[in-house]
Amino acid sequence: MIGRCLAGTLLGFPLAGFLLALLLQWLPDHGEPWLIPVLILFFPLWTGLMIGAYFFRNGARAWLALGAANALAWAALWLSRHAAGA
Repeated sequence: MIGRCLAGTLLGFPLAGFLLALLLQWLPDHGEPWLIPVLILFFPLWTGLMIGAYFFRNGARAWLALGAANALAWAALWLSRHAAGA
């Protein structure tokens, strides 16, 4: 139980940030007019990721899945920024 709680808390935080940063990258003008609404979405998204960690069978699977999701989101964000030349 504690493994899933820590996975959701510790890995959900950067994953929420990466996903919202990707959203801002895809919006026109790099999401500048949408910055405040997207920042407001951060906490509900993080909370949803913490809740989602409890759907895994054990803590190890939660760590593996959320860790892989973090790696994929980071790679997508890195690729989107370097492909655009930013």
